[in-house]
Amino acid sequence: MSNVLAKIQDIRIDVRVTRRLRLRIVDTASLTIQKGQLLGLIGESGSGKTMLCRALVGTLNRRGAYVHSGSIDFEGIDLVKASKKDWRNIRGHKIGYIPQSALAGPNPVMRIGAQLAEAITQGGRKSKEEVRRRSIELLELVQIRRPEVVLKQYPYELSGGMKQRVMIACAIAQNPKLIVADEPTTGLDVTVQAEIMELLRNIRKEFDTSIILVSHDLQLINSVCDDIVVMHAGATIEKVPSSKVTAALHPYTHALYDSRIDLVEPRGKLRTIKGQPPSVGKWPTGCRFADRCDFVKDVCRSTDPTPFVQVNDSQWSACIRHKEIYGGAK
Repeated sequence: MSNVLAKIQDIRIDVRVTRRLRLRIVDTASLTIQKGQLLGLIGESGSGKTMLCRALVGTLNRRGAYVHSGSIDFEGIDLVKASKKDWRNIRGHKIGYIPQSALAGPNPVMRIGAQLAEAITQGGRKSKEEVRRRSIELLELVQIRRPEVVLKQYPYELSGGMKQRVMIACAIAQNPKLIVADEPTTGLDVTVQAEIMELLRNIRKEFDTSIILVSHDLQLINSVCDDIVVMHAGATIEKVPSSKVTAALHPYTHALYDSRIDLVEPRGKLRTIKGQPPSVGKWPTGCRFADRCDFVKDVCRSTDPTPFVQVNDSQWSACIRHKEIYGGAK
């Protein structure tokens, strides 16, 4: 029996700029999500992470975007071809979403109880008592104290961490098999970030839920995720187990991790990636990291598109010179 929950294959996402003009924002992105896996998705701003997440939950059209080509197989259903009726049975039920703007996510004019009720009743009609009981159960699950009081409150009465927990409660209301968490700790202090991540780990363990975690906090990603997928300039360029990240096979991945602020000595100089990422949709021929790479050669610019290939049982890379640079997979 296959352990694969979802598989994204060669996805290309375009956005409508004008009636005729289309801008390609994601190009040849691929990743596989295993059942019960916590998968980290990293990359600089503009690399396409959020759009890939939106493709997984079927909300690209809200940003004027659409999947131009490729497939997203989720339990035998190609989400790219899914109808509105299909999505009503998938979004929220089988795939939960914690948005990037989770702190502003709760509706400011609705009480918390009413917002939870919306998430709970997606599965069909329930009595007021059933909804109330499930709402309290969800708030207790996300470790909110005095849930009976919180149900009557408005979002402005809650702290940032509590708003985030409410959004997580809404995302898990239907016990989905996959949760897409798009930077769920953004804007929270370090202590609350740790609590939110511990909460997601507990949810994963208790319900065997798969989680895609998008974050710019590389230390966090490396400490909590099983595997890491790296995106750059609209494409997936590396997939590596978090335990092997120091043996990554793409120079961009090494450059990202070398620029972590927690690696800087006191009063030391922060290492940065030279140059700027290529403009969205205006990518150069060949490797899109070539202009910023310390190992670039002419061959790096001649192969287009740069293939994203499996190197061994656990690693994928889009660097055509990984054997030459790093001596192959370790």
